[in-house]
Amino acid sequence: MLKVMIVDDMDIIRREIKRLKLWGEETGFVIADEAKNGHEALEKLMKTPVDLIITDIRMPKIDGIELLKRITAEKLCACVVLISDHSEFSYARQGLVLGAFDYMVKPVDEEELKKLLLRARDFIVEKKIEQEKIQQLEKSLQEKLEVYFPHSEISQLVELMKVMDARTKEYAEHIVEVVYTTLNYDLIKTESVLNKIIYEIVSNLQKDYKWLDKFIINKELESVGFSRFIDLAFIKVSFISRINVITLLLRKLHYGIAVNEMMEQVCRCVLENVDNGISLSTVSDLIFMNKNYVSETFKQKAGISFTEYLTIVKMERAKKLISDGRLKTYEMAEMLGFKDIEYFSKLFKKHTKCSPTEYKNSIMHKY
Repeated sequence: MLKVMIVDDMDIIRREIKRLKLWGEETGFVIADEAKNGHEALEKLMKTPVDLIITDIRMPKIDGIELLKRITAEKLCACVVLISDHSEFSYARQGLVLGAFDYMVKPVDEEELKKLLLRARDFIVEKKIEQEKIQQLEKSLQEKLEVYFPHSEISQLVELMKVMDARTKEYAEHIVEVVYTTLNYDLIKTESVLNKIIYEIVSNLQKDYKWLDKFIINKELESVGFSRFIDLAFIKVSFISRINVITLLLRKLHYGIAVNEMMEQVCRCVLENVDNGISLSTVSDLIFMNKNYVSETFKQKAGISFTEYLTIVKMERAKKLISDGRLKTYEMAEMLGFKDIEYFSKLFKKHTKCSPTEYKNSIMHKY
């Protein structure tokens, strides 16, 4: 049986839908769960996936359209059906544009819902079959690609990235050419290997920079579909853009690189403890140095004050937390040591040119 979640802020609507005599063998669907708003639905989906979401459009906290966006962006459910009042047709139409399977008008008609469910069942089953085929192809391809993987070249590239060497871009281009040539100029195979290399690079860097996972936004490193491109030049640009995401983050956060031992210790303390109320006093205590000396030396070596650096780190951490989508703005602010949510939002906008909400929307639409 395929599983359904009903999402509506009105108990009576959820009860009416559950009481319809079409669940089970007749349609192939059973109601597995329900939620009173989009926020609750997302929390439940993270823990227990379902095959179909039937959701109201107008709800508090996270409405049906926002829920649809999140489900589509994070691939949490194969099929979403919207229910709405007659007056909300424009919202329903927006939902269809955003990827909803269909929509129904309240009150829900049993016969119409049955027809919709039968169509949805065929759609979901077909999608599952396609996904299984893709997974088998990827598995088969991956087994073939294990024969070739440039481990030594990756290690060399990682070392260049760690010291901000100017040859990083050139060497990244070299890796693309080696992979492309070795795999007989096959764009699809090249894409698969290069995407794996990106994550291998991050994994290698994390051995020395255990804090990196707190800041890397995974969506920025996901497959970019190299095989859509027609020549090696575009493949290089796409691959190097991912390398740049990582190197720019290292440059922004890790002032300790090739400077001195104290700077290395200060940066590491801040980056590893950004969620734990870190401050100049706590850093000084952790590295057993005078607070004023740490402050003066940091500004002299980094060119910015310790407070400015700490703010940069917190804003980069906030970007990661927002992209993960698990915390509300006030929860993020509190985690990062900001008691005033308005001040946190103002500071975030100063550093990113957009509010936390705008940044969240841009991440969803960009990827």
